[in-house]
Amino acid sequence: MNRPSATVLYLLLAFLCSGCARFPDSPPSTGKQLVLTLKVRGKVTLADPVNPSSRHYYFIAIDNDSDPYTGPWAVAFPPFGGNGWVTSRDAHRSLGATSFIEYSSANPSGYLYEFVPGSYLLQYTNPQPPLRLELLEGGSTLRVTIDLRQVATSSISADFITQLDINFITTNELAINPNQLYPNRQFDGLGPTGQDYVTIYTTVDRIYQGEDEDTVSPTDPDIDIVHWSVEIQTVSSR
Repeated sequence: MNRPSATVLYLLLAFLCSGCARFPDSPPSTGKQLVLTLKVRGKVTLADPVNPSSRHYYFIAIDNDSDPYTGPWAVAFPPFGGNGWVTSRDAHRSLGATSFIEYSSANPSGYLYEFVPGSYLLQYTNPQPPLRLELLEGGSTLRVTIDLRQVATSSISADFITQLDINFITTNELAINPNQLYPNRQFDGLGPTGQDYVTIYTTVDRIYQGEDEDTVSPTDPDIDIVHWSVEIQTVSSR
């Protein structure tokens, strides 16, 4: 009886096993991430180092309603009220602001929240941790990375988000009382008067960025925005 040579057996086994190791069990998963960066003239601090009783608040307001005219706007002038830092064209229905990230002494992890529709931007869902939160450049820069799915809502899923309106808003006091004037309050947002926001498109990987030049800058350098950027990036698990 003729026996196959050792060489033939080796080649046969190699051929049979070659398909077992080259292909993954499942295809790689992909998705979109947002990298949101805010830089101030001073340092990102949770309290004023000169007056520790004065708090600092850093917000990133996000709107996914695909309407570039609904907000979000920084709360700027009396009569104040609401949540004291952001408003929109129709706050009652949460049109113009659907999600936000807060970095403050009350939220030092920079969690992300979804506004509850019909709440005048006063109620929000349970917090979600960001993928990453970093303080960079000696503390002057706050960078937060989130998954695009984290800004989806019950009415607009991540698959249907093609654009977002984003505003970076800082303040040293939340103007929540409509009967109070807040004479020591300072705030900043995008644009010369802090009332602009940027529209970004999520379908193509890109970096949006700009300098923030105010008509009147906050005297507190730790809430004076000087630069911002939003990066859309596609990521894969493999």
